[in-house]
Amino acid sequence: MKQFVLDAVADSADGTPYTVAELKVAASRLAAWTWQTAGLPLERGAVFRRDVVARFIAVGCPKLKPASRGNLRSQLLRMSEVLLDPREVPRRLAALEPSEPAAPYSSAELISLRSWASTQSTPARRANAWILLATGAGAGLAASEIGQLRVRDIAVDEGGVLLQINGEGPRAVPVLRDWEQVLVDRTRALGPERFVFRENHGAYYPNLIANFIDRSQVVGVKPQSQRLRATWIVRHLEAATPVVPLMRAAGIESLEALTRYVRFVRERDGDEVRARLRDA
Repeated sequence: MKQFVLDAVADSADGTPYTVAELKVAASRLAAWTWQTAGLPLERGAVFRRDVVARFIAVGCPKLKPASRGNLRSQLLRMSEVLLDPREVPRRLAALEPSEPAAPYSSAELISLRSWASTQSTPARRANAWILLATGAGAGLAASEIGQLRVRDIAVDEGGVLLQINGEGPRAVPVLRDWEQVLVDRTRALGPERFVFRENHGAYYPNLIANFIDRSQVVGVKPQSQRLRATWIVRHLEAATPVVPLMRAAGIESLEALTRYVRFVRERDGDEVRARLRDA
């Protein structure tokens, strides 16, 4: 992603009134959101579309003040005008169609992933592989949230394990029971200021997880943070977790973002469905 951003900035800087530093910040934010949250490919025709920029400004930077969002929008639209063929740039901004959600892992694939974690080459790699699964399939964290989580953000009490997520989508996420012990063990092994995943890295960068996976031997299914998050969401949907608390735990602001996963929810027996609807 870094090279994608640098190339886009280099090719557009002379055609905009903004500095290279300003464009780097703007393009990095847009590219990260487009790739990690919207699930679109890192291609100029997708990332710098005016409707994608509009959607990003609307939902992708809630912490920014209106003036900052307006400035960011202007920077990205000027880049779009330079980078895209005029025929690809719609005159009016249209609503962004929902991206295809990542498919959750099946029960058999989760077994394969557990085997992958257990067979890493060193104790440190095994611990980090389990952390990746526990924070993804066990708590639904996005890749950037996994990379920025510190041991101090893990709370363990009689109610289970709670992860405090900071940054743009601050929230508390209860960990699924069958993944709790992995995180409990991590709090006992590392100091509070250490990163939970890949504890020796200095700061989060977009390829932190991908580099770890690429250096491991994967036999069978490959771990992906987006699919791990989808697995967590679908499990809660199948368990009939209340929608509003689930949205808050997932860091989702619109019901539309959640309902994209309904297609993966298994159908229940007709009598069970009727009884649930009757007794709600």
